Amino acid sequence: MTMTAYVDFDFYANTYGGSAIVSASFSKLALLASRVIDQVTFERAYDVMDANTDTELVEKIKYATCAIAEELTSQEENGIKNVASESVGSHSVSYVDNGDARRTRNDKLRDAAKLYLGSTGLMFGGFYADER
Repeated sequence: MTMTAYVDFDFYANTYGGSAIVSASFSKLALLASRVIDQVTFERAYDVMDANTDTELVEKIKYATCAIAEELTSQEENGIKNVASESVGSHSVSYVDNGDARRTRNDKLRDAAKLYLGSTGLMFGGFYADER
């Protein structure tokens, strides 16, 4: 498995229509997002991208990669802490603890992927009969 991103900035900006990530930051985020895709698809996406024969599924993987890259950007901009509750009068803020925050971050990444890949079978947690 080579370490290449599943999407480039041109696809992100012109096909996906993204604007949340600047060109200079995109390569690193796209590579990280591609690894997240590998994780949530149990590396099935890698096989699809490597074969490059199912153009519809390849495009869905690219869209999911863009969505995850944007979620990673959002999480980076918002910092580590996730607000659990906040009140305005006497300004009180409470944060989710680190374990819950990590789970929440991972859930958000998985949800970003699921938007495009949820009905493809790539995210299925079991084994298909034809898998190695």
